[in-house]
Amino acid sequence: MKSGILLAILLCLTACSTSSTKKTEMTPRVAELNGILDDYFESYLKIDPLFASSIGDHRYDSELAISILPENRKKEELLAEAALRRVRDFGCRELPEKDLYTCMTFEEEMQNILTLHRSDLDDLAPFNQFASFPSDFAEVASGSSYVTFDNAIDYENFMLRLKRVASYLEAMQARMRIGMERGITVPKALAQKGLKNLRSLLAAPPAESAFFKPIRSFPETIGKSLQEDIRGRYEKILSLEVLPAYREFANFVEKDYLPRCRKTSGISALPGGRENYQALVRYHTTTTLTPNEIMMIGLREVSRIKGEFEEVKKQLGFKGSLKEFFKALRSKPELFPFRSHEAVLQGYHQIHHTLEKAIPAHFRLLPKARFDIREVEKFKAETSGEAYQNPSADGSRPGIFWVPIPDPAKYQKKSMEALFLHEAIPGHHFQISLQQELDLPRYRKFNGNNAYVEGWGLYAESLGKDLGLYTDPYEWVGRLEYEMHRAVRLVVDTGIHWKGWSRERAIQYSMDHEPMDQEGIVAEIERYMAIPGQALSYKLGELKIQELKSLARNELGPKYSDPDFHDEILKDGALPLSILDSKLRKWITIRK
Repeated sequence: MKSGILLAILLCLTACSTSSTKKTEMTPRVAELNGILDDYFESYLKIDPLFASSIGDHRYDSELAISILPENRKKEELLAEAALRRVRDFGCRELPEKDLYTCMTFEEEMQNILTLHRSDLDDLAPFNQFASFPSDFAEVASGSSYVTFDNAIDYENFMLRLKRVASYLEAMQARMRIGMERGITVPKALAQKGLKNLRSLLAAPPAESAFFKPIRSFPETIGKSLQEDIRGRYEKILSLEVLPAYREFANFVEKDYLPRCRKTSGISALPGGRENYQALVRYHTTTTLTPNEIMMIGLREVSRIKGEFEEVKKQLGFKGSLKEFFKALRSKPELFPFRSHEAVLQGYHQIHHTLEKAIPAHFRLLPKARFDIREVEKFKAETSGEAYQNPSADGSRPGIFWVPIPDPAKYQKKSMEALFLHEAIPGHHFQISLQQELDLPRYRKFNGNNAYVEGWGLYAESLGKDLGLYTDPYEWVGRLEYEMHRAVRLVVDTGIHWKGWSRERAIQYSMDHEPMDQEGIVAEIERYMAIPGQALSYKLGELKIQELKSLARNELGPKYSDPDFHDEILKDGALPLSILDSKLRKWITIRK
């Protein structure tokens, strides 16, 4: 588990009716294993109290750890070292199958965390447009995310957190200054976009600011006199402590940091950057593939999907080149039908309605967690993408599909079905919510690896035709667009961070192979620059699941069924790809 990277891999506690979720009698060996995992997880929650809040554990709701401080980073490293020693001394043997997978997964994850931690550069360059404390915390402070404002205690706890914000931003400045001295900074384009986010956040008047949202409307459980008391103290902390600290940090970025930001795009340009990228590749893909091997896989996939684009281009009667076809798609009025934010959200609700009727024929394991579709806060809409947020463990917050809508008139209809399949149903909402509902140790419920989680999301996109979607050729174009997008990622991410590609070269490669407009492609390339290696996980995970599905169909013949296959993929939670592969091959052999 790594702070800042563990993007939305969190889940909700329920008992499912399927046999795979029933609790079995625990042997002494299993109890010892669960104790190792529980000890690690409990200690981790104390180190990262925001993570604890995100999974509905409210014991640390008043705390805000400054994760980038060397002493806090050392705590994480020592914790992982101790856990790895314990699980290796324990040995993954003589365990029931489900617990064997847990043991093997935990050991591999601890090793990957340590390898990454020892080469990590994040603490010296902790600011960008995509994932950094100032914008992430502002979203949390709005009450739209995982922090709740249901009663007076919630407000009191959060005010204590607010009082730590200035210290956090001061620590960021100190670490970034050390990074500047050592030549470890973010690319200038990323700092500029991050600064734009900050300025947008600070420019909003109190009546519209994300920070003031919790005190613009109180829950009915809080009386009027107490509301006034809380409002007064809350506004004072914001006005005298939080907002001045944000302004000071924004000024530091603009005046001191931006002039020293690097002109290179990839992490390999930094001292220790190549070692760090190799660790990130291992962490995000859970494979031993090298960056060169991953680039070759990407090039092959780009070529294959290009052939599929040629087929649908013929079907639509387009006579020009593929590049001309992409250009035409970017400006086709019928593909941009929305004129209001509500219309975009309603479009997603309609997709949800269609899927509800088709899902039972292809899935038996279904989550019990509630689901909702919500719009992203305006200050972050321009720099964020559609995303899923896990439900809370106590069931009070549903799983949420977040939709950024900077301009409804520019929102593409053709991509909506593929997006919903991936981020919502049967993608992340099914996999993440179900994992939390399984009979697993807490660490396994609330943890996962990108290759499995995002691989499942991309695989879910491939199920659209089976589930009653992609009935219009342009919707199929949207599906191919997203598949090509993930294949291109294998090329440009390794190109930027391993081969030394410039930002401009990566943008041009994407423009040559994707229908996305230039603005969208620029945002994506800058995302890969901000979080190296993460973008590799999607396609590699999906290819593994598709490989196993093809093997199961070929080997099992008439014994194969989608519900059986999907149950087997989902019923043990997120696994590293190597463990998933051996598990499914064993299942196929037994079924056969």
